[in-house]
Amino acid sequence: MNADIRNSQMQYAQTQQLAEAAAAQFRSNSRFFVQQGENNSWAIVGSNDNRLYGQRREYPDAVSYAKSLERVIDSKSAPTLTVAPPDDIRTRWLALWALALIVVAGAFAS
Repeated sequence: MNADIRNSQMQYAQTQQLAEAAAAQFRSNSRFFVQQGENNSWAIVGSNDNRLYGQRREYPDAVSYAKSLERVIDSKSAPTLTVAPPDDIRTRWLALWALALIVVAGAFAS
């Protein structure tokens, strides 16, 4: 009987260590994690700075809020497309050709 209790306690300790290791790995991969807060709520906490980013009453709401924070950060860090302004030399040559066409058209019209 005592051996069964010790076995059960050892299994519990191993499971607890595995859970703590999995939680640490999850925290290192994600910017936010959800933990139990006060007054039966769930807190969304930053994994780098342990800052509280929000609280929700229900766990699924807290997880979806943490995911939305992740998406917002990912969308802000996405590269933006920039349009290069037209080159001054090309613009000048185009204006010169347009002027030449106008002069030639005027010469043929008269």
